[in-house]
Amino acid sequence: MRIVLGIALTALSLSLPACGGGSEQPRPSGPLADALAEIGGGGEHGSLGVGWTEPRLARQAGLGSRLVAVALGPNAESVIEAAPELRRRFGFDPLAARRLVSVGGSYAFGLRLEGVDGSGLRDALVQSGGQVKMGDGVDVVDVGGYAQVPDPLLGSGVLGLGARDAFGPRFTLLAISENARASLLGRNGHLLDQPIYRAAADCLGEVIAARMVPDKLLLSVETGVELVAVGVEREREVLCVLGGTEERSRQVAVALRGSLAPGARDPRTGEQMSGLVAGVQVETGSYDDVQLVRAEVTPVGRRGFFFGTIARGSLVQLIRTR
Repeated sequence: MRIVLGIALTALSLSLPACGGGSEQPRPSGPLADALAEIGGGGEHGSLGVGWTEPRLARQAGLGSRLVAVALGPNAESVIEAAPELRRRFGFDPLAARRLVSVGGSYAFGLRLEGVDGSGLRDALVQSGGQVKMGDGVDVVDVGGYAQVPDPLLGSGVLGLGARDAFGPRFTLLAISENARASLLGRNGHLLDQPIYRAAADCLGEVIAARMVPDKLLLSVETGVELVAVGVEREREVLCVLGGTEERSRQVAVALRGSLAPGARDPRTGEQMSGLVAGVQVETGSYDDVQLVRAEVTPVGRRGFFFGTIARGSLVQLIRTR
């Protein structure tokens, strides 16, 4: 059972069974871990951001398409918002995907959609000037220059993505660059092989949607950590702050206990925390020698509190020592 340190208690650093402690920790399992096991690229020390959800799980938990889109980050978010138009024009339905995974930072560099038929969109991209290379059961399509949005996607409301794409029998991939496409094709290693992403998956637990952002890309500032990860469970929401030193983790925990207290206010909007979250629990631990702080809250009203702190730029202030 996870040992929980409540907001009203004295700040203590604990070695938590579920979050760490011991040198032989089991490899994380579950849908999020499965997704990280398929994504490649240069994510060492948390330098690559990830967005993830499975629409079926999201629907079962009552999450609407808005939260599905927000979890994937800007650019990828627009693909979900444009779903009705993409479905009408190309028979391509992002919300029918088995799994949605994005890579990037403060915005998405690429989006992989598992289990959707992208043949109509592929044909439209080719007709608009896309160059196709075929091999290993994958059609790689390049359309225009770096980060250029092809007309079929731009006309449907998609932003940022589509210059470097790939289509397979069981997936569709839209990306800004060749590097993002390679990551989403699972090339150059896998994120789950790296301790910080294993720690993130273990810390988030059984979430239904998640987003990970390198700390330097939150507000282009140094926070003394490496990666933040947020996720939505059926009833609760989770924030994991990963990397840095044990002392820095203690400082982050103290900051979160203060900034999420009922009498505190959101640094950007001024809203009182008692009207946003309840049941706050904060704990520290480690996983594979990665220091982490885990905050768990019950949202008051609409879900997506921690996703919102990323979007409005208040998360950095929440984790900074006051």
